[in-house]
Amino acid sequence: MIKKSFGGALTSTSTTYYTVPNGKKAEWTLLYVMNTSGSNETVSVDFYDASTDSTLPILDSFQISSKDFLRLGGGTTDFIMLDEGDQIKADSNHACSILISVIEYNDIIQGG
Repeated sequence: MIKKSFGGALTSTSTTYYTVPNGKKAEWTLLYVMNTSGSNETVSVDFYDASTDSTLPILDSFQISSKDFLRLGGGTTDFIMLDEGDQIKADSNHACSILISVIEYNDIIQGG
């Protein structure tokens, strides 16, 4: 098990912030979005399912007030399971930041 966090500044183009590595599974445990601008901003966050080549919106043009933040997850029972190749993507119309926390596991059944 490896705990990891990824983040960055959102842009107007959908950007991949995390991809589950080959041979791994992951628990997406936290999504934190901060509006660092002086005005309301619109944020979109998507889950890309590699097994079906489809995208599921998690936040679809969600409005965050100036200097505010949104936290999803972070509790011990809050997670979304991700498989090899799945991705977390996001974009915003202006100055926002994103932080994503995951726990990665080897995709091997142990102790049979």
